[in-house]
Amino acid sequence: MLANGIVNSWAMSISKRDPMLMTSFYSDDACLLATYSNFLHGKDEILDYFISFLDKEDLKCTITFDTTQLDYDKDTTIYNGLYYFSFRDQGQMKVVRARYTFVVNLNKIVTHHSSLLPE
Repeated sequence: MLANGIVNSWAMSISKRDPMLMTSFYSDDACLLATYSNFLHGKDEILDYFISFLDKEDLKCTITFDTTQLDYDKDTTIYNGLYYFSFRDQGQMKVVRARYTFVVNLNKIVTHHSSLLPE
């Protein structure tokens, strides 16, 4: 089953390469443990991360697997799965495969963890 709702919107929005749009998915006090970054807390740090992360030519995110734990509590949903990012680097297409966890409360991401998928 592939993600729907906010996680799917997040993944599809990556290709727009708009840091403000990406930051809008997160709560004001969100935590992001990004694949290639230290612990980020709050929208200012998350915005700074997306400014540099989205600076890749032909950047796309594709979800390949998703599990959803609905109604973890009344307002919270947890999404776990696999995705990959593809982009052009010095004329060559690169693919980075990763796993993710999104914790969404009241339709805002409160925690997002992404790490490289072991080979």
